[in-house]
Formats: sequence, C-alpha cells, structure tokens
Amino acid sequence: MRNESFKAYFSSLRRDDNTIWNPIKHKKKPTASQPPIRKNSTPPGPWAKSDKEKADLFAEHLSEVFSPHNNDNNQGVEQDLATPIHQHERLKPFTLYEIKNEITKLNHKKAPGIDYITATMLKELPQEGLLNLMYILNAIIRLEYWPKSLKQAQIIMLPKPGKNTIDVTSYRPISLLPTISKVLEKLILKGINKESNPQDWIPNH
Repeated sequence: MRNESFKAYFSSLRRDDNTIWNPIKHKKKPTASQPPIRKNSTPPGPWAKSDKEKADLFAEHLSEVFSPHNNDNNQGVEQDLATPIHQHERLKPFTLYEIKNEITKLNHKKAPGIDYITATMLKELPQEGLLNLMYILNAIIRLEYWPKSLKQAQIIMLPKPGKNTIDVTSYRPISLLPTISKVLEKLILKGINKESNPQDWIPNH
C-alpha cells in the first residue's frame, strides 16, 4: 500500500513547475554552525556557548542598545495625556469579506510569530474558523483591548554581513509578530482611513 501511494506521489511530480525538487530541497541546504559568542569589551567578556547563555547575553546587549531616550518632559504632551478621552465614534465591525480579503494578501513566505500560526494556516481556515476569527477581532475592537498574546514578538538575531560572528554586537534583531496581529493592524488602518481623516485627530506632537 505504501509503495502504491509513493508511486502515485512520484508520478504527480513535474519538472516544469519545480515540484520534483521540493522533497529534497531542505536536504541540499547545508546546516549553518552556531559559534559561541561574547562581548568584545575590555577585557573581553566570558564565552556564551549554550542557547540560554546566548539568549541572556543578547538580552543584556539589547537592553543596553535600546535604552529609552532621556528627553525632558513636555508640559503640553503631559497635559494632553492627562486629559480624559471623550466618547468617540467606534470603528464599524469587520465583515467576513474584509477579513478574507486581508488574509489572501498575506505573504506565505513570511515567518510566523511565537504562536507558530502561519499565513498558509489562515488561508486554509474553513468557514467556521473564519467566523470564529471574525468574532474575536470584532470583540477586540468592541472592548478596545489588544490581547497581550497578539503583542508578544519573537526576537530573532541575524548576523550582519561581513561581521565577526563571535561578537555579540555583530547581530541585528528582527521581531516576528503574530500573523493574526498583522491582519488586525491592516483592518484597523483601513477602517481608520476610510471612516475619518487622520489629520483631524492625530496630535501635532
């Protein structure tokens, strides 16, 4: 039975659309080595070899690089932030068509976030799954509460071209956001631009 299914699968592969190379593509790709890293300070810091040691070293480095700006407080900004927000017009609920339309625009080659939900998964959701997603996204708008799970990003450190890979400063971070969060952002932006003029309500500062 397994031989018959393999024969059927092998017969379905074609040379003109490159499907014949898909099963062996990942086998040809060489595995990149992960060297130990350290902070090249004076004197140089200790070596980080395990995944946890590397993660701790990267976290320490990023906390130093991305420290908040120490700007003087602007009284006008402080006053505006302290002013209670008046009742404002809410965005209209998202329709199933709008959600489907944004999902079809997702790039399936983009890496997923920490929840591992890919663009392909959302594109292959059945009707019931899309309806449940619509209820969740509209509840977020109605309650004006963005769930923490949709704000959590997975940080990936990529080596800079031509830099020494054992130096912690030779890496740049990228943030992988949840795919559902990207869909929600696009829906909100489209609703804001369609129903109001952003220049009327965005503060000058």
